Amino acid sequence: MTNVNAYAVLMFIANIVLAIPIVLSVIQQAKASMNIALVVSIVYLIISVGFFSENFAMFFQKLGITISPVGYLIIAIFAFLVSRDFGELRVRQGVRKAFWLSVIMVLLNVLDFFWVKTAALIPLFSFAWAFVLTAIICLKNWNVQ
Repeated sequence: MTNVNAYAVLMFIANIVLAIPIVLSVIQQAKASMNIALVVSIVYLIISVGFFSENFAMFFQKLGITISPVGYLIIAIFAFLVSRDFGELRVRQGVRKAFWLSVIMVLLNVLDFFWVKTAALIPLFSFAWAFVLTAIICLKNWNVQ
């Protein structure tokens, strides 16, 4: 059980580091910030796979989807797609993909509330706020040129 607690504390602190570049990239429509989020999410994916490798079912049952390797893989894929769109100056498409990333991650957090109950507070306070903020900014800039 110590591994679950250690992982939860580690990811609580680490997700704050992940949340900031995601929000900044959407505010600034910057490829560099989203690339930082991409690299950070890949590192967290590797860390989470390391923690989950011993007993995947126990971690999944105790902590849910949001801070599992599945959640970080979703963030990494969308961060790559958004970064590519921003780099090719397709800002509208990048903003829309960032919106869908935030919607998916918020829905996963809501699903975790029903599945793991209080453990869902870890991603809620560490980075779900960033996805809500990202969704609001993306809706505001939905038709940006």
